[in-house]
Amino acid sequence: MPSTPASGAPATRSRADAVRNQRLLVDAAARSFAEGGLGIPVSEIVREAGLGKGTAFRCFASKDQLVAAIATERLEELTGLTLALAEEEDAGRALYSFMRAAARLYTADRGFFESLSLAPHAHPDVLAAEEKLTDAVTGVLYRAQEQGAVRADIGTVDVMLLLGGIRQAAAPLRAEQPELWQRYLDVVFDGLRTPAPGAADRPYAVAAPSLADYRRAVEALGAP
Repeated sequence: MPSTPASGAPATRSRADAVRNQRLLVDAAARSFAEGGLGIPVSEIVREAGLGKGTAFRCFASKDQLVAAIATERLEELTGLTLALAEEEDAGRALYSFMRAAARLYTADRGFFESLSLAPHAHPDVLAAEEKLTDAVTGVLYRAQEQGAVRADIGTVDVMLLLGGIRQAAAPLRAEQPELWQRYLDVVFDGLRTPAPGAADRPYAVAAPSLADYRRAVEALGAP
């Protein structure tokens, strides 16, 4: 008498297939968006992933959800790096290393950078991942300030927003000078440093935005 499949086996295979298909779709989208930006149509991504439209829709009901999944993964990668850097004795160097890694990612991954100013940024998973990242960055920043490496009036949101400025400053010459962003990273980081003894310490004209200010602005991206 032929053996009977174990109870739940078809459901297990179905779940495994769903996870596999979702991974294929996320990977294909991440590659396409990184190079061409979020304007790449989903139909093109579905073809690259080797899936059907119906399968893709079952994985992600909308393009925004797909973009949010990629953004969440990128933020989690940065958080893991930042937590590792937090173990370094030199907190100023750790902060610089985080900013270098984030600026490199912003420059290389056009889709991720674009997602930070669009509705997917307000997705709950993205917000949760970003909160973990900002907590980690805050820890490194505070230690750098305690060690006297960074100005006391610099906030976490300053750091996060300046990363986008580094990417944008170098963008017009990216084709001719793809590593130019590193110059502007150094320019920005020099501006964060504590002034040398005897140097003028001119206060900034406007106070640093708070994490609450930033969170409200991001959440507004998802408003209808």
